[in-house]
Amino acid sequence: MKRIKLLAAMSLATAMATASLSVARAGEVTTPLFASDSVSSSFDEQLLRRFPSSAGSKTAAAFAGFHSVVKGTEVIFISDDFSILIRGEVVELKDGKSLTTALAEANKPILDITKLDTKDAISFGQGPKTIYVFSDPDCPFCKQLESELPKLVDTVVYIFPFPLTSLHPNSKVVADAIWCSPNRAKAWKDYVMNGVVPKSASCPTPIERNIALGQSMQIQGTPSIIFTDGSVIPGAVPAQRIAAKLDSIQSVKVGVSK
Repeated sequence: MKRIKLLAAMSLATAMATASLSVARAGEVTTPLFASDSVSSSFDEQLLRRFPSSAGSKTAAAFAGFHSVVKGTEVIFISDDFSILIRGEVVELKDGKSLTTALAEANKPILDITKLDTKDAISFGQGPKTIYVFSDPDCPFCKQLESELPKLVDTVVYIFPFPLTSLHPNSKVVADAIWCSPNRAKAWKDYVMNGVVPKSASCPTPIERNIALGQSMQIQGTPSIIFTDGSVIPGAVPAQRIAAKLDSIQSVKVGVSK
């Protein structure tokens, strides 16, 4: 027996739900969208055919009658007959463990940090520890994270301006202006934390490169925190969690050096 707790909608699940509604409204099918096409057709084949946005996802039998679908940081569950989609936390009552969290942890993306050119980033802090953050200057969650970053000790933070213009149409203009400011670090902080709009200026910027890089690395939202081991933590998380991850990376390095 499982307990299901619905959480905020995720992009893959939302795309699937939107696709199903669109087809239904268009009257393109006379049978239920999620009905099984044939016994011989595999789950993966049906999933990709019905929802092209699921391309590149990992699927596996999860629990009775359901498959898990993992893409990037998203985890959803779909019934084998495609009649039910669960987006949220599924908890195994016998041990209290979250199947959703376990799958997310097991499938955390590992990125190639050699692709990150720090010349295209705004840097803060100093020390032996390092994080890289893809951040949108108009993202409210990025503002939350920005208030946590000063709490990190002995850490260099590289901010890669990554405007999501589909959500924040003016963010690229702002990112360009911040980059062209005499003091980029100050301009970034002033705008993100205090809403001080930088003066318009023109200069070569790396913003387009950052957008292309983020897309190639499948950065799906902001903020996205990348660590030196290639692991990623998405969202506005507390400094304590970031520090714990940094310490775990440091301890692994020490263990290897021994």
